[in-house]
Amino acid sequence: MPRIKTESLQEGMVVSVDVKNIDNMLLIPSGCTLTVRQIGILQAWGVENIEVKSGGDAEAADKMTTMPADALEKLTAEVRATFWKADDADPVFAELFKIILRRRANRPAGK
Repeated sequence: MPRIKTESLQEGMVVSVDVKNIDNMLLIPSGCTLTVRQIGILQAWGVENIEVKSGGDAEAADKMTTMPADALEKLTAEVRATFWKADDADPVFAELFKIILRRRANRPAGK
């Protein structure tokens, strides 16, 4: 059963082992199908990764891989416009930019 990083979790994945915080409080029970809200709870509690039954293929679930080139270019320009001084040479900025871009691409329509 694969361990998935919290930032790579997708709605619909099934938790295979109870997820607890450092005080042993149950956050998400085993067998639970993850929702966007539950993924947010895990991130808020600082959970780095969890075990899932059906990890799915994160690459297949990533809408950026199937997005038309012109739509991806438009989204990239929109995200880039939110930054005052974008420094692509800075590896930290580059990684943050990729994360933000991927989250925006995978955001449900209308949000």
